Amino acid sequence: MNKHTSLRNSIVAVAENEQGTAIVAALLVLLLLTFVALMATDTTTTEKAVVRSDAVFERNFYLAESAAMEGIQKLANENSPQELLAPLLTSGAKNANLLRAANSQEPDNDVANLDLSGDNEVDSNDFLETSQLDSKNSTYRAVVQEPIQSGNSLGMESSRLYDYVAYGYSEGNRGRALVKIGFKKRF
Repeated sequence: MNKHTSLRNSIVAVAENEQGTAIVAALLVLLLLTFVALMATDTTTTEKAVVRSDAVFERNFYLAESAAMEGIQKLANENSPQELLAPLLTSGAKNANLLRAANSQEPDNDVANLDLSGDNEVDSNDFLETSQLDSKNSTYRAVVQEPIQSGNSLGMESSRLYDYVAYGYSEGNRGRALVKIGFKKRF
């Protein structure tokens, strides 16, 4: 036998020896399955965080919306013009904590209308009336009367249409929401 034939036979013998191939294949499959499991765990954790965050947002939003609707309901039930005109309110009026006049320079600016604390941010310190909707969240409401338009409303001399904006604010341990709802009342 020559040298080349002997070398070729030993290479063929090594290549035909399949001992240990099954363990290498099993380890590769196990590595692949471990990687897939880690990715699935990461995706599940992320999805759970998104769902929790969405639930907190929805809870705060609906509480703030309910507080604003409470403010609108109070206005809708009120029939006394003295109680419905914010500039005429005195500290003894029953709606003094709920109703306030809009900012004269910027009547459509929410921060200017609500910021009682002067910190250029709307937060719980800016609301005088609380809403008892939920014991876990702090929920507040306020109603702002927009400036009175000059002239009569819709050509009716004895009746005027007034614009109000109801705000609801909810603040929990993991989020907050501010809702603004417009409301018109004729009296």
